[in-house]
Amino acid sequence: MSVAHTVVKVCGLTTLADARMALEAGADWLGFIVGAGGARDIGADATATIARALPGVVTVAVMARVTPAQALELAGRAGTTRVQIHGIDAAAWPADFPLPAALAAGIDAEGRLHGSIAPPPHLVHLDTARGDATGGTGLTFPWPRARDLMGTRPFMLAGGLDGDNVARAIAELSPYGVDASSRLESAPGTKDPGRVRAFVNAVRTADARNVA
Repeated sequence: MSVAHTVVKVCGLTTLADARMALEAGADWLGFIVGAGGARDIGADATATIARALPGVVTVAVMARVTPAQALELAGRAGTTRVQIHGIDAAAWPADFPLPAALAAGIDAEGRLHGSIAPPPHLVHLDTARGDATGGTGLTFPWPRARDLMGTRPFMLAGGLDGDNVARAIAELSPYGVDASSRLESAPGTKDPGRVRAFVNAVRTADARNVA
């Protein structure tokens, strides 16, 4: 028997101290906003400084409304190992893009899909759609819609997740990974260590119940 391992991504990190804290709490991936705007956007150069201090860590450059060439250039400057793209036609993203990519699609409060679902080999990142926001809304969407859309295909689940609800989300959907940002903060861009630890611990507890 083996215990499932749901990938935990802590996103919207803005400092090396918070990045290290998230790793110590057990996060698998660290997300840095490099080209989407907002209070958590620290840009590619600041991200590169943090990434260089964390060799071997899976780092994700989060950006919006970019072309493949722009995404590759930003990720190269940021020194990240993955990209996460919002605000584009995910279905048209090139299959041979040279970095692992998660392409976002939004689901609103009524369960309507906003945007397109990325084809394989890309990872689908399902988040809450609200107005022009590209993420970080702190709101959930109707989770059954995720299973309707994805079937058995792996996906990242985002949108309003925290230590109080992530175990239920995993039990219902068995996502490849879960992603949280604003619900883990004491202020925009500042992570709360207790909330981060509670989030990771809830994921691992849910994984321990899911034995293959």
